[in-house]
Amino acid sequence: MTSLIRCLTLPSIRTRLAVTAIAVGCALTGTPTAEAQFGGRSGMASMFTPDFLPRDLPIFVDALSLEEWQRPVLEVLLQDYDANFTTAADGVRSKMASFKDIAAGANAERVIELISEPLVAWTAEKKKLREDFLAGVRGTLGDTQVENWPRLERALLREKSLPLGELSGESVDLTIVVRETQPSPLALDAARGAIDQYEIALHEALSTRDAALDNAIAPLLKAMSNSDANSGVAMQESLMQKRVLVRDAQDAGIAAIRDALGAEYGAEFERRAMQKAFPQVFRPDPVTPVFEAVMALPDLTDDQKKQVAELKIQFDEELRTVRGELVAAFKSTEPNEPRRRTELARQKAEGATVRIGDAQPVEQAKKAREDLFEKYRALLVGLLSPEQRDALPGAQKEMPEAANPAMLKPGAAQPSDGTEQIEQGAPGNNDTNPRNVPEGEKPSSTKPGSAADSAATNGFGVNNNPIVKQRRRG
Repeated sequence: MTSLIRCLTLPSIRTRLAVTAIAVGCALTGTPTAEAQFGGRSGMASMFTPDFLPRDLPIFVDALSLEEWQRPVLEVLLQDYDANFTTAADGVRSKMASFKDIAAGANAERVIELISEPLVAWTAEKKKLREDFLAGVRGTLGDTQVENWPRLERALLREKSLPLGELSGESVDLTIVVRETQPSPLALDAARGAIDQYEIALHEALSTRDAALDNAIAPLLKAMSNSDANSGVAMQESLMQKRVLVRDAQDAGIAAIRDALGAEYGAEFERRAMQKAFPQVFRPDPVTPVFEAVMALPDLTDDQKKQVAELKIQFDEELRTVRGELVAAFKSTEPNEPRRRTELARQKAEGATVRIGDAQPVEQAKKAREDLFEKYRALLVGLLSPEQRDALPGAQKEMPEAANPAMLKPGAAQPSDGTEQIEQGAPGNNDTNPRNVPEGEKPSSTKPGSAADSAATNGFGVNNNPIVKQRRRG
């Protein structure tokens, strides 16, 4: 986003052209500057990434059921491809290395033309290198192995394209999740049709998305050179809709494979898949360990055990609801992130004080989740005697007010809702994308598990320091 800020604030057309040439150079070297324009990514990052690597050998072996004598043949083909790709890519890089000098003395249209010509040529050359390699592989196959070729193509596309996702739930490989679930051979056989249908639907969605990413390179470069934020954002929003198609294929695959695996394995598969798709939502909650610690108390009465068990059922039900609302918030807001991020960048470039955080629906859903955690911490601890509370691991002698909302005095300060990171716009200031910060990570210098961290929290995971507690939200 910082690169966009600079692009929006530079007045000279000559300087903007230099920015364009530098952005292209960044794309060639794999740095994210050009990719971060207008709140999203295009296909630049993968342009100079080989389609095949030596580590892909197991994919070919598994998908095509290769025999032992075919493995060394494929290894040689992979080595030849790598050498040819490297030579060709280095040639394109050398040709484009002079663009930073040319940009200072040319108009915008000429710079875009200079950039587009080698990129278009390279796209065609890269495609030919891919086709020549695959033709060599097909020449080593028997008739039965050739029949498995579509399966290979789907596996290769998943391997190369899934990491390019931006939306939550866009980058999950459900075939891997199935293996991790370890269903019985009978259950796996029953789910084979659903898995195959998922592979086909995902392959179609990924192909559509990747074609759009490649086609967006030239328009985004032109928008960058002209500081045309409206066109750039519109292009990124169009790309987001293609990403939504991939996420929809993932959602449909989760539901279909879950049902096909049956009651014994379906729930576990869905749990693993959702954890990978929405890690910020399905991370371990801080209240379940407290329930476990309470149930382990040796002097818990039968009546207390019954109340704790009932409370746990209520908590699990409400947690499922809150998590569902948070997933829905991510799904509804993430496709709109390019425009929101670009607007924040514009405001910051103009010197405004901007708030870096999630979209409002996401923040509200996260606050509802935190409120749920505090509610059940307080309810659970309220069932215990002072002696039992003291016996909990790491518990303080007194029940903190922060753990019991009912004990807050009238007019007492309430925790804020959501991330409260405030930044003043300044030229060259490096802002961050909060979606890339793992949830639960502390922006302060206090490290989890440190003595300072232990002093700031009680045994139930409730922070008694309102400043640190505020920073931890989100």
